Amino acid sequence: MNHAIIVAGGVGSRMRSNIPKQYLTVKGVPVFMYSFRKFSTRTDIATIVMVISDEWKEFVEEWATCKTGGPTVLYAPAGRSRQHSVFNGLKALKDVAAADDLVFVHDAVRPLFPLTNITDGIAGCADYDATLPAITVKDATYQSRDGVTLSTILPRTELFSGQSPECFRYGRFLAAHKLFDEETIAQIRGCSELAYQAGLTVKLIPGTEQNFKLTTIEDFKAFEMIITN
Repeated sequence: MNHAIIVAGGVGSRMRSNIPKQYLTVKGVPVFMYSFRKFSTRTDIATIVMVISDEWKEFVEEWATCKTGGPTVLYAPAGRSRQHSVFNGLKALKDVAAADDLVFVHDAVRPLFPLTNITDGIAGCADYDATLPAITVKDATYQSRDGVTLSTILPRTELFSGQSPECFRYGRFLAAHKLFDEETIAQIRGCSELAYQAGLTVKLIPGTEQNFKLTTIEDFKAFEMIITN
């Protein structure tokens, strides 16, 4: 079976709003629901875990419902960091997911991910431990150790920007989290980073420019324009 974890516990401080960005409405629908609906309409997704903070659970429950025959919806508490939240989502699946099942991890604020990320993720995990949607870096990229002067010119052809949903073999990814202590997990910025550090193989699958993360007001304006046209 396949499962999905939607991480929706962030606070969205850069939006200058007291409402976390995943719960802001666009065209009358909360942002997280655009991703939820994509997973919930798939016949190959058995369970969706919503990772949320307690104060938003009632709000999410009112929206995150599936029609009869759709995926089972579970809830997990948001953690002290994004990766702790993911870990909580994985633990919420312990009674329904087998070790060889696949689990997708997706950011609630990436509402425009293509469904091909799901089919490509399932296919890629036949030969790899994980898959990561990624796009090539288009601009020349530089490293500055002090933030003032140029330190290193990075090879653009070897650089990629990661997206979500990432896909993992459930048992291996859960075990990978148990290799690290709480502080190390808190410093990890992406699921594939943890998987790589744990020795899992991660395959890059095609991402899309449209699958951007809603971070700023300008991002929200672009998202609304896309879904309106």
